[in-house]
Amino acid sequence: MQVFWRKGYEGSSCEDLLSAMGLNSGSMYAAFGDKQALYDQAFDLYCDTVFCNGLEILDGPGTPLENVRALLNCMGDHMSSGECKGCFVGNTLIEFAANNKGVAEMARRAMKRFQDAVEKKLKAARKTGELSSHLHPKDLAAFIINTAQGLNVMSKAGADEKTIRGVVKTALFLLG
Repeated sequence: MQVFWRKGYEGSSCEDLLSAMGLNSGSMYAAFGDKQALYDQAFDLYCDTVFCNGLEILDGPGTPLENVRALLNCMGDHMSSGECKGCFVGNTLIEFAANNKGVAEMARRAMKRFQDAVEKKLKAARKTGELSSHLHPKDLAAFIINTAQGLNVMSKAGADEKTIRGVVKTALFLLG
């Protein structure tokens, strides 16, 4: 998972993958099938672990709006870390959207699931009066996911921590 996350599908050589797994090529193909099947399993592992951590943050202690704020701050922490590999889901969409409809569809479903969870939390915040009535949870959830993926690209492009934190601060400000 780490190799694909860092280098993408095309950038990951069989040697990279074998070295990371400590396997020989026969064992890798026997265990996982081909490189695409291994990528699919790595993507699923990411969604079941790393990506789901964001969903857990949304369900953490605190008010609905505090949970969304915590998620944005966590994204900022991740994207401003020196070893950031970005978001595997976003990276997958960028790499596969035009070439591999199956993998791209898996990534789209994961992104939609995440956006729906953010929207649900924002609706709860609006219902309790934490979120201004002039802000629309669906639009705001799309904005947050867009901001997260923009941070992904900025991070991979080498944006510094101050820049990343500035984007997060601006998104937090918009939440009220």
